[in-house]
Parts: sequence; structure tokens; C-alpha cells
Amino acid sequence: MVEIGPPTRVHSEVTDDSKNDDTTPQLLSVLDSTAETAPARRQLGELERSLSNALSIHGVVSTSSSFAQRQAAAQLENKQSFTKIGAGACGAIFAQDGKSYVLKLAKTTGQELWNDYSMHTLIFEKMRAYKASVHVPEPYFFVTQDNEDFFDTHASLVEAAKDTCNLPTDVLVTERIIPLPRITRALLIKKYCVQHHQQAALTDHANRDCIVRVYLGSLKGESGRRFFSLRNFKLHLNQLAELDMDLGTIASEMAKALAIMHWSAKTDARDVEFALGSSSHKVPVSPKSYAEISKMPRKSSTGPPSGIMEDFFHRTTELWLLDFNQVRSVTFDQGGVEQMIDAFKVNDPYFPRPLQDDELAKTVWNQFAESYLRMAGSILVDHERQIQELPRRFLRGIIEVQRRKAAGNQT
Repeated sequence: MVEIGPPTRVHSEVTDDSKNDDTTPQLLSVLDSTAETAPARRQLGELERSLSNALSIHGVVSTSSSFAQRQAAAQLENKQSFTKIGAGACGAIFAQDGKSYVLKLAKTTGQELWNDYSMHTLIFEKMRAYKASVHVPEPYFFVTQDNEDFFDTHASLVEAAKDTCNLPTDVLVTERIIPLPRITRALLIKKYCVQHHQQAALTDHANRDCIVRVYLGSLKGESGRRFFSLRNFKLHLNQLAELDMDLGTIASEMAKALAIMHWSAKTDARDVEFALGSSSHKVPVSPKSYAEISKMPRKSSTGPPSGIMEDFFHRTTELWLLDFNQVRSVTFDQGGVEQMIDAFKVNDPYFPRPLQDDELAKTVWNQFAESYLRMAGSILVDHERQIQELPRRFLRGIIEVQRRKAAGNQT
């Protein structure tokens, strides 16, 4: 477990290193006015503290769960069975026990899955280039529907997918986001599932495929709902606050990721998702140092004696960025900015929203806006002034959309 620091609090003033630069007026124009004092930290109960630790980004959770046991056993036995772990409009996702990759099978005959592959690869490269903290699953390769050898080789995939997709179909192979471990799932169920349904939720196999969507733009999270599923579970801003999560860091990292997608990848980031999931500890190819290796007999075995290449019993919680099938390229002009604004508006509320009445929502928006502008500024530092102004124009457009929405709700 890890200790959780206090959430980052940001007021309407800018940080000291920016007080003397000429961007301060523009920065202030996209920040919400907040109270003079930050909200006090919450006193957490034992359940909330345990859940906060389990969901904390970069926190390591030790587990002896059935998932970990299945993955370890499958590596030794080289099992080839596939299981559906998710589905959407574009495709259905299948995984193998013991493997850290997934296969996304197209559910349509259009270009969506190829666009997913192309934009996924572009954004993965840009996020890596800027050393972003948000993780993007590594895209591996694309298989066309006319590749008969692939489907002949993976007969168990065909068997698993035959009732979901029209086979043969295109396939995208990417790194797998490992689900949150059993201990974390049990805490989520105990906290948010109505009590008399908790046992059923604990034993529901579908709940093993749990990643948690992070909704910083919504205060509508509730507990005790009758229908409960961890497969598409969402934690809203008010729920994250109840757990005293480090909202400032989450908002800042989301903002940096969005700025990279906009101004480095030159995309609108339409319909992307942010979720808390796990990564397994990879066993290094050569855990020995060069000095050690040079003293060994040639061709000495240095791999894990168990033959297991990944440690699923220790998992790190990470913030992941996923789903790129609707992402489109943009131009660096007013039309491109409007495309970005529209994508932001229609997406699920992962990103903070401006002009909220709630003080914490204002604080989180300010952290998001400031981090977005600073990352965008570093990306566009060598562009002409009119290009450098576009990120602020985007944020002002988001503020205007929210202002119109609020005015419409009042009429």
C-alpha cells in the first residue's frame, strides 16, 4: 500500500513562476474564481482509506486472486482459450489467460478499427515522446479479415467470437489493461453496491474485468444502485473526493494528455476514455548486471526458474487512456479548435467542467486549465503567435459552451 498525499489545490492566482510572464491575463481568463481557503481534507473511515490506497495511481497491490493464479498457471501451461472481456460499437475485446495482450475484433465492415489502430499508434508515440504519466496500451499489429492463416491458427478465438462478430473480421492486437485486483473490486462492491446484492456481485465473473472510468466532470455519483457492474464502473468527482483521491494530480495528468493529443498529435481526442486499471510487473529479460554476466559460464540460464514471464500477483494501479476509434485529425485554425470543442462537448465527462457552483469542481477545473495551457505552450513554443493562441481559444470555447448550457437550464 502507499500513503496518499493531500489533493493538489489551485486557486485563481497563478503559480509564482508565471506571475511575471505575459500569459498571466490569458490564464486568468480561463480560471474560475474560488474561495480563499481550500476545502479541508476529509477524515476517512477504514473502508474509504483502504479503497483510496488501492486506487491511488502508481500504488502497488499484492494479490492472491483467482485472476493472478489463472494467469500464472496459463503461462506455464501455454493455454490458448479466449474470453470476451468487453465490447462496444466498434468492436469486441477478447483476452487469453496468461497473456498481456488483447484482440479487438471489428463488429462492422467499415474503417473504424483501422482508424482506431492508426490514431492509437499516433497518440501512443506522442505520449511516449513527452513522457506523459498517463499510460496508453501499446498497439502491436493489425490483422485483416482475409488473413486465413491467422484465423486457422487461432481456432479458439473463432469459437469464442462466433456469436459476437461476423467472422472473419479485422483484428487489432494491443497491450492489455490488466483489471483491478480482487481486493480492490471487493472494496468497490462493499462501498458502492447495495448490501443485499454484494455477494452476487462478488461472485459475478463479469466483474473480474474491472477498470474504473474517472469522471472529473460529473458530481452525480451515487451508492447503493440496484444494477451494479464493475465492467463499466464509473467514479464521479464527488465520489473521488469522498475517497480523498489526489484530484489535482489526476486533473493535471488528464490535461497534459489532452494537450498532447490536441497540439502534438493534432487530433480532436473524440470519445477517448480515462480509466484506472492495473499493470503487471514484468520480469526483466536479463535481471543480472553486465558485471555479473561477464563472470558466468557462457549460455548460463538467467530467466525466472518458474518460467513465468509476468508477475500478476503484484499489480500497479495506473491511469490509462484508451479507445481511439472516433479520433479525427484537426487543422491548426478556428475550424480545428471548433472540432476540438465539439469533441470535448459530446464526450463522457472525463474532463473537469468550468463554471460549476461546487468549490472543489472549480478548483479541479483551474488545475486542469493551467496544466493544459502549460503543456500546450511547451509543445507550440516554436510556432507563430497566432498558433500559440489556439489552446486558450479552445478553453474559452469550452467555457462558452458551459455558459450557454447553464443559461438554457435556467429558462
